[in-house]
Amino acid sequence: MNIGSIYGKLYWLGFAAAFLVMIPACESVLFIELEESDRLIVVNGAISNDSIVSLQVSRTRHILDNAPLVPLENAEVKLYRGSSMLERLTYTGNAEYRSVEFKPYAGVEYAIEVESPGYPVVTSMCMIPEPVRIAALDTFTSVVDLCTPYYQQTMKTMQIDLTVDDPPGVENYYMVDVEGDLSYTEWYDTTVMYIDSLYHKGEWHYYVNDSTYQLTNIVRYTDRISVGSTDLIVEAITSDGILFSDQLIDGKKYSVRFKTMTSNLASADSALVSFRLHSISESYYRYLKTRQKHYETRDNYLAVPVIVYSNIESGTGFFGGFSTDVYTITTFVPEFEDYRYYEWY
Repeated sequence: MNIGSIYGKLYWLGFAAAFLVMIPACESVLFIELEESDRLIVVNGAISNDSIVSLQVSRTRHILDNAPLVPLENAEVKLYRGSSMLERLTYTGNAEYRSVEFKPYAGVEYAIEVESPGYPVVTSMCMIPEPVRIAALDTFTSVVDLCTPYYQQTMKTMQIDLTVDDPPGVENYYMVDVEGDLSYTEWYDTTVMYIDSLYHKGEWHYYVNDSTYQLTNIVRYTDRISVGSTDLIVEAITSDGILFSDQLIDGKKYSVRFKTMTSNLASADSALVSFRLHSISESYYRYLKTRQKHYETRDNYLAVPVIVYSNIESGTGFFGGFSTDVYTITTFVPEFEDYRYYEWY
């Protein structure tokens, strides 16, 4: 190899090294000031014919603000039926305004008006749909053995077919969720230390003994049961429940199918499991559906941004209504499952 080629390679190596050193120097930090839009009142709430009215009232925040919710404690929240004001809702803390005793009726349209100093007045309307009854409910439990080289585990799932008798000629929107009245075992002991004695070969021997034994309490609690579905008509699965409409089943009886792990129903004693069919207003349905799409795409910079539905005039949020039919069954899934571990040779 001649000297010229060696110097040539060293030249290019030196050039590459200098280029790599200069790359960080080409970076710069840009500070972009984003103008803050006008702050608006945020109203969120769904009213039902079986409970008093409850609404959450807060305000919007800057797009980069990750502070907690900012409640509007001095707002005036009015509930109307037609042109008649029914009640001024009372602030109860945590951004919540509630009626004292008034419960709305299904099939009636209600309106709200919210005022707060420094903000535009916001209004909205909704109607509570008539409840649609659960025509039938059927359950089926399946067992699958999961085996690995280290352990064997039995996975059990409960499949539920909930039959809806959809009223014809009306646009209906539904949400299904499951609530369990469950229990768990709370353990405690009654350890008592005392001096015991033993007479042996003409001598007394003394030692410390205890009378430890365990007792239990059964503690009851209520929890929402996680469910999933691949049914054709299901349009979204949210933290609130399974969403679907009657677009494909108008005026028909249809059994929507979903399932859950039986371990979600585990209880120290028998459990009451309530399957709830909510007939929800279109505004409530569109809000839940778009909110779920937003959750699913918010961390994907390639996804098309989703605008969450709002029916609050001059503000943002949603005001919806719902009515509910409930079908309750009793189950018993042991609290402590029998997992069998063993090694394969």
